[in-house]
Amino acid sequence: MHLMKKHIQNLKGISILIVLLAIGCKSNSQQANTPTLPAKVINESEISWKSSFEEALAEAKSRGELLFVECYSPTCQYCLALEPFFKEPEVAKKYNSNFINFKLNVTEAEQVKYLNERNIWLPSFPMFLYFDGDGNLVHQASADPNIASINGNADAALDPKTRASSFAKRFEDGERSIKFLGDYASFTRVIKDTTAGIAAANALFEVFPKDELGSEGSWELTKKAVDNLDNGFAQYWFNHVDEAAAYEKAEGHADNQNNILGGILQKTLYGPRGKEYDTNELKKIRLYMARIKASQYADNTLWEFETKANIREGNLPQALAVGNKMINTFKGNGSAYVYITRVFTDNFPDNSYVKSAKTWLVSALPTITQDNVRAEYYYELARLNQKDGESEKAKLNAKTAVDLATKIGTKLEKFNTLYESIK
Repeated sequence: MHLMKKHIQNLKGISILIVLLAIGCKSNSQQANTPTLPAKVINESEISWKSSFEEALAEAKSRGELLFVECYSPTCQYCLALEPFFKEPEVAKKYNSNFINFKLNVTEAEQVKYLNERNIWLPSFPMFLYFDGDGNLVHQASADPNIASINGNADAALDPKTRASSFAKRFEDGERSIKFLGDYASFTRVIKDTTAGIAAANALFEVFPKDELGSEGSWELTKKAVDNLDNGFAQYWFNHVDEAAAYEKAEGHADNQNNILGGILQKTLYGPRGKEYDTNELKKIRLYMARIKASQYADNTLWEFETKANIREGNLPQALAVGNKMINTFKGNGSAYVYITRVFTDNFPDNSYVKSAKTWLVSALPTITQDNVRAEYYYELARLNQKDGESEKAKLNAKTAVDLATKIGTKLEKFNTLYESIK
């Protein structure tokens, strides 16, 4: 019995030894497969830039550091103003010690694709972006041409408690300083988080001193943080365009206020809120477009919103009047005629528009030469025939649409569905 116990103990010892050896082998194997990077040589005279985004990201991951990307345009004067500071020893040491660095030229499509792949939008530049080794954006900031601003951005990016990836939690926890809300709203624009952006910008307006709404600081916050027409800052500046114009002119950007406010209009119209605007709100938008010298674009921009708003409000004759007006505006543009017809067929509650829409399409056909547009033309014509009880014509036109769609190799699902639905 004693010998048996001793034998078992020996076996246990052997088993433990085998396990330890296995662990040791695994550890040694992992170490052998891990590439050893040379020690970083810190250039203290200027920031060292990698030649490609992929190379920079790979090294950032290998070293466990952040990737710093300066997004710039070679014709941007403000971007050029930063260049001397990248050669300041204090800046060079900070960035070369803590980051892998890459300059991204926003005029080069091959470089911009890295932002598009990550669903990143640049509302302005220069823009500083900081990524982790997996390519996730963890911080974003604009920069002023001075050491304090550039290195301050680096310090914020390095601290998990202050970097932009912490903003949502800080907002949820109730942080409401003007600087924080401005930074958070700006970050939401870059990552295209419309809902969070509206909430942050609205909170910013709530805490901003109302007796300072006409200040340059208010205008700068509007440019940085606001993307929604319903925001209080936007409402103020659309009613005080001349004041904004004065600030832009003083900075050497005459008429840039029209671009800024026009961008707010566009993002609002084509965001979730735009689908809800009623006819009175759309009239106000026409007024705002006039104030930023964009009246000539109002019809082309607003006709679809006005058509749908009139339909929702039961103003069917007015909706049809908008359609007829746009047919005249786009005279000779068959593709536009097809699209206008589609909007009416998709949204009109009865068939009272069908006669007018058929007239639109009849005049469109001679101007259409591309097979993809012709396929859509016959598809829309078949839908009108179907609504008008013309089954035979509907079947014939739907078949023509299917044949054209097959010819050009486009998706056939909607064409086949229409054809099969006609009895």
